Amino acid sequence: MDGQNYVVFHADSNNSYMNSTANFKGADVGTTFIDLFFASSAGVTTNSSTGYDKVRLTVTAAYEEVALEAVAGAMAGNMNPVTVIASDVSGKTSYIHDRITAVASITLATQANTRHVEAITNASAVTRTLTTAESGSLFTVDMSTVDNNVAITLPTAATAMAGTYYDFCFIVDSDDDADFSVTTGANGTDIYGYLVTGGANSTLDDVDGLSKFTLDASVATTVEGCRVHLLCDGVNWHLSGYLKTAIGTVHLVESASA
Repeated sequence: MDGQNYVVFHADSNNSYMNSTANFKGADVGTTFIDLFFASSAGVTTNSSTGYDKVRLTVTAAYEEVALEAVAGAMAGNMNPVTVIASDVSGKTSYIHDRITAVASITLATQANTRHVEAITNASAVTRTLTTAESGSLFTVDMSTVDNNVAITLPTAATAMAGTYYDFCFIVDSDDDADFSVTTGANGTDIYGYLVTGGANSTLDDVDGLSKFTLDASVATTVEGCRVHLLCDGVNWHLSGYLKTAIGTVHLVESASA
């Protein structure tokens, strides 16, 4: 094949599964079972473990650990580049360890491709520095609590690899004294871009090489439906998005100081 190791599971004569060990994502062991997770053979990806293909092996009680070690050895290729881990096919039953007794189920990932989603609220004041590990996250934002601000600091240019990105979607209108700010954390690292504003989409709130911007709630509280997208090019950050505030209302307050 292509130099990779492949593993095969037969739950029945017409219910089999094969994947590459390069797609193996981990195992979960419980009483009398081992769950093996693989990146989806159908190409479905998600941050949730339910988006992975799962094969459940039935294992003799109290022997789950040794059976897991045998599975790990088989995946490492100590048997054959193509290894039948377990087969329940009548007349062809075989298991890589004598304490594995059945392929209990094969479950393929069926859910849609989704991103990690996290809620940010100003129920209390928030000061937070994002990490590159959170790249790709969608943050839902609720700024409706009185007076509390949210201050987001982006990863430094030294740690934010090109391609690091975040999205913020505001799900309700804000309190009139609750500001949402984003800073690069360094005066030498800038933000370039704009938010399209107004129902006619005919004006822009732009940020031209400044290190911080604030969605100023004292100007307008109508942020429900606002979306802010931030993308790092390895040196600076790029802003795009939408804000429904009336045309001509300058909602973004900009600062050259991070």
